[in-house]
Amino acid sequence: MHSDDDKTRVISRPNPDANATVVIATEDLRHRLSDVATVRLTVAIANDDGATVEMGSSRPQDHSFDSDQPSNRVRYVIVGEAGRGGMATVHIAHDPALLRKVALKQLSDELRGIDQAQLRFLREVQVTAQLDHPYIIPVYGLEVAPGGAPAYAMKLVSGQTFYDYLQETIAAYESGGKPDEAHSLPARIEHLVKICEGVAYAHGKGVIHRDLKPANIMLGEHGEIYVMDWGICRLFGDSGPESDFGVGLSDSTGGAQTEYGTVVGTPRYMSAEQAQGHVDEVGPASDQCALGLMLFEIVTLKAPFAGRTPQEVLRNAASAHHIALRHAFEHRATDRPLRAIIERATRKNPQQRYPGVSELADDLRRYLRGEPVHALPDSAWQRAQRFVGRHRQGMLLSLLGLIAAASMGFLGLAWHSEKLADAARAREAMQRDLMERVAKEGDQLQLQLVLVQSQLESLALAAAQLAQYGTADRSARIYWNEDFVNPSARPADFDLNPELRREVSMQAATWSVAPGIDRAGLEPLAQRLSHLDGYRNQLIEFTRRTLGGGQYASGVHELKLVLEQGLFMQYPGHVLEHEKDLRQSIWYDDIKTQPESHWGEAHLDEEGDDVLLSLSSHLRDPQGQFLGALSMDISVDFIVHNLLRADDDRNLILLDADARVMASEDLLTDHLISYKAVLLAPLGDAKLREAFKEDEVGAVATTLSGKKVIVAFDHISPLGWILALVTKDPDAQ
Repeated sequence: MHSDDDKTRVISRPNPDANATVVIATEDLRHRLSDVATVRLTVAIANDDGATVEMGSSRPQDHSFDSDQPSNRVRYVIVGEAGRGGMATVHIAHDPALLRKVALKQLSDELRGIDQAQLRFLREVQVTAQLDHPYIIPVYGLEVAPGGAPAYAMKLVSGQTFYDYLQETIAAYESGGKPDEAHSLPARIEHLVKICEGVAYAHGKGVIHRDLKPANIMLGEHGEIYVMDWGICRLFGDSGPESDFGVGLSDSTGGAQTEYGTVVGTPRYMSAEQAQGHVDEVGPASDQCALGLMLFEIVTLKAPFAGRTPQEVLRNAASAHHIALRHAFEHRATDRPLRAIIERATRKNPQQRYPGVSELADDLRRYLRGEPVHALPDSAWQRAQRFVGRHRQGMLLSLLGLIAAASMGFLGLAWHSEKLADAARAREAMQRDLMERVAKEGDQLQLQLVLVQSQLESLALAAAQLAQYGTADRSARIYWNEDFVNPSARPADFDLNPELRREVSMQAATWSVAPGIDRAGLEPLAQRLSHLDGYRNQLIEFTRRTLGGGQYASGVHELKLVLEQGLFMQYPGHVLEHEKDLRQSIWYDDIKTQPESHWGEAHLDEEGDDVLLSLSSHLRDPQGQFLGALSMDISVDFIVHNLLRADDDRNLILLDADARVMASEDLLTDHLISYKAVLLAPLGDAKLREAFKEDEVGAVATTLSGKKVIVAFDHISPLGWILALVTKDPDAQ
């Protein structure tokens, strides 16, 4: 809504789930800051019945550090500096009237002339002042610093940042010892639970923080927790101003510094949607992901995203590719429930995370209490163990009663129970081993696929550069389709390829144009793109080494380059029976709408003998105009047989998001059923497929092709695929 006063703009973004809505009211900045005596702030909260309660006065206030006007008095006296950041400086100031020290945060002098910086600073103080919660820093008032820069006073917290607290924990390990109780893992998680409570409160008021990280959390001397620095916060649905000022991506902070521009936040703690610059998708789930990444660091004492430069960290954040979840100092596996909590809170798809930050905090409390967490529900045996653990005294009394009543019967029962317990423990250990094995294989596969995806993106970027700015190589030999049809004009290596089961050239590509297009006009473009041959070969070799486990075959079924002008390149070179307009392909239309490279759905090859995956990337000019697309078809069976290796008693099956079989080492089928018949068919029964949907990782006893088996599985993010490890059920008769 807008007021009648041209100098005032009110931004309100109601949250239907909240009891109140944060309201921002700001006057024109030039009028606000040109005269100290006219600085005003109106802050209001809309209550349940829609009425607005004014929380501040609109009367001019006397905020002056200037001694030229005798009537004015100094509100605060600066006595020191507490910290300095990219946007502001925090001073330690003395309040002569109330005889206390406060923190005075002042907008940096170099940003005073930028309206967007001033508006963001005012937004920070207005929003923070309305977030009245024990774990959010309280604001005392809007002030004006010496020289006229905007500032605001808040509580001065004596303590340390959460970042410094974690560094103390790391230092304890590096010195050869272990952290004390105050720095133990449960204590660290307790702190994060409080942080979650403060953030959940802000979400209830319609505010997202967007820059949650350990450096923006303060720990007081008496155990207080404060969420700080709401400078880049946003109201739900607010598409307010974003600026290009601030620290660029060339800084040396390794992704730990707040960035501004299209991508706003700190790369090391960004959700995928935030790192990709999808401003309209950033919401409460993005804050939740940042909290999950903080939990990752709390547990492992390592930053979640690797990278030698901020750009590399940002790319890893955009693909949700964090490092292995392992402790930096202790050689032990992370507790499965804790790992499940981290994985759920940091999933690439925001819809697959917890419904809200409150649910994340609840799962952390359940973990601290030793209860089953929602991210990884207990098995029946684990529930029984927990029941016994909570009712030990009652179980002991019952046991004594049984001894007194029938000692001989008890001995037999105890022996039988012990046998059952041993069997149950052995089964649980086996299932845990299976899940750890499949999770390890899944992590490895995910990493390899991300590497191949990055390599294809590099080739697409090179193609876009050559198409626009390349120099035509007049000496380059361009093989058009009629050259492959003519035996005398074919490439010298044109021959039958056993892997692809057709005649191809592995040294040359087939070039063609869309029907009705003048080929002569596109020949210079083809000659410019001939420089791609070396890059193309690098991609094929990289794919062979990465996905092939060193095998000779590449697994690449076909590589296609399609340009909007109607020029096409297909590799390996082969005879095109029909010169089609590849711009009419479904995958080509699909990649136009994708913000980044994209894995398509699994599909059968022309013979129906192999499942192929299409990886596509678009070509765009510096202005973002679509130039064309690059696509690569990879054999899934090749990936499984070369990269994923199981032993004689176990086999691996790769499934798509709908639990359809894409490839397998050795499907558990009768010999009468062909391998071809089960490709892209759903695996198992409805119960098994429901387990795939409910859990990120797990193990299920089921029946496949009449055989009792245990299926351990793990989801491969961000592709949505499922890797299943199948082994014979040891309890099967």
